[in-house]
Amino acid sequence: MSGRRALRAHEEDSPDSLRPAIPPTAVSNATPTRQRPRSGLVLDISDRSTATGHSMTPTANGVPLVEASSSRKRPYSAEPDDYLHIPDKNPNARSRHPTWRGCINVLTLLLIACALIMLFAGYPIIANIDKLYGRTNVNGKQQVKADVQQLPVRQLIDTDTPTEAKTRTSETSNAKYELVFSDEFNQAGRTFWPGDDPFWEAGNFWYGATFDYEWYTPEAIVTTTEPKSGAGVLEITLDQEIEHGQFFRSGMLQSWNKFCFQGGYIETRVMFPGGPLTKGYWPGFWLMGNLGRPGFPASNDGMWPYVYEECDVGIMPNQTEQGGKSPQGAVNGGNNNQRISILPGMRLSSCTCPGEDHPGPSNKVARMAPEIDILELQVDVNKGGSYASQSFQMAPFDYKYDWNANKSSYHIFNSKITDENTYKGGNLQEAVSCVTRVPDEAFEEAEAATFTTMGMEYVPDFDNTGQGYITFYVNGTRSWTILSGVLDPDGPTDIGNRIFPKEPMSIIMNLGIADGFQQVSWSGKNKVDFPAKMRFDYVRVYQPQGTDPSRMSCDPPDYPTKDYINRHKDLYYNNNLTYYTNGSVNNKQNTWPMNKMTGGC
Repeated sequence: MSGRRALRAHEEDSPDSLRPAIPPTAVSNATPTRQRPRSGLVLDISDRSTATGHSMTPTANGVPLVEASSSRKRPYSAEPDDYLHIPDKNPNARSRHPTWRGCINVLTLLLIACALIMLFAGYPIIANIDKLYGRTNVNGKQQVKADVQQLPVRQLIDTDTPTEAKTRTSETSNAKYELVFSDEFNQAGRTFWPGDDPFWEAGNFWYGATFDYEWYTPEAIVTTTEPKSGAGVLEITLDQEIEHGQFFRSGMLQSWNKFCFQGGYIETRVMFPGGPLTKGYWPGFWLMGNLGRPGFPASNDGMWPYVYEECDVGIMPNQTEQGGKSPQGAVNGGNNNQRISILPGMRLSSCTCPGEDHPGPSNKVARMAPEIDILELQVDVNKGGSYASQSFQMAPFDYKYDWNANKSSYHIFNSKITDENTYKGGNLQEAVSCVTRVPDEAFEEAEAATFTTMGMEYVPDFDNTGQGYITFYVNGTRSWTILSGVLDPDGPTDIGNRIFPKEPMSIIMNLGIADGFQQVSWSGKNKVDFPAKMRFDYVRVYQPQGTDPSRMSCDPPDYPTKDYINRHKDLYYNNNLTYYTNGSVNNKQNTWPMNKMTGGC
């Protein structure tokens, strides 16, 4: 109960003898008065003594305030101090002017409403616009073209590239080359999620084609500063973290459908993870035709690793003809006398039937997804070091994958550090490959760790004159060259000439781990440790002076890709599809394009 009610109860329950007496002078000298308290009540404390001798009774607007005999019956009767408990001078007053408190309340509600709208509507809209229009594409005039450009806009040639690095001379042909693309990775904190960069995008998938142990995620790739040299680098981290059911996570960076080139010289400076004898990491720096997207098997089905323009048994499934007239070399020309090939056949051959789905420019132009490996690192414990496997993957295949039968068709520059790869291929690919010793200092655990350069120059034979070649470089020096003789027809399998890639080629950098490439050492002195980091100092691309600018496009007029990719987006954006026939166009299931060899024309 309130204080004043307690006091009233106390007074009413107490005997009159205990109540403080009113001094007689106070009664006799009192004069009638009327007071108007803040509550609006009129208090009348005039002397209203009766003949019975009762003390005076205060009134409000003529109503007695206290009656000893009835106070308990009317607990809500007005009391003399009620005006003290009404804070406003005039509770019924209204103002035409807003108060500061009201204004702040309204603004707060507006801010909350705007924040909610931005969170659930604005952000998704902005993100979608960035995804659709923020990506930039390279056109034939060596410009960056975009509907919505982000700041800062990255140019084809990085402004941090030194002047002396903008030209070079081919050691194979003595031709003058000029820089057409570079990324120095000097700006720290760059990321490569979809839409982050005009030229690069990190993968987010499991690379099931080689049964890797890792999941590739954009989280594993960033630009940063190399601890020892202080240089800006692109860093790929392989870590022992469970990701999407895989026990490791790492990164794969691609320029697929963003930056491509047809012929030229490409170079990087790289520092490898672990030490020179650490066995199990799978670093890669390679090129692939833009009609195949690494990590998306359905896009590569019937496309990789074909480098073929003939219309013969070489485009058929397993390199065998229908009807039992297969070359004997294709039947038992593989490893252990097994079938030489289990490829599904070439999907887009030079004799594709009219009206069949084909990327153009006509159905008579063979289309494919070739692969050139500038480096794949492997350890040779017996030789006491690491070697860069530098390869050209091709199909259809030679009998027994014997690409080096003609010793004059390739050249090794220093046999002390370079040798033919013992692995020549299998029923999925023929590997035209040599291995070259990598300096021990090129590893992060080396006492004097430093970067080493890796490069590759290739000249497509656009005019079919037999003049193309591929030359590989390790540590700034030529390691070996593939000449056109490697591509000659093969009698036992009854196939014709293969070709050096003419397709627009995209760039791939990755750090994987899998027993499919080399046995992983999980224990012992050569075991893998985590996290492992692979660092790239730069990537630079050169082309001969005077090269047609369209040779720097992912969609050149002589080998277009854009329309075909747009028609088959499920092949290129759904990595759960394994085969071309898993995809569809306009809700119609894909069917394998017919060609003259299959009798469909």
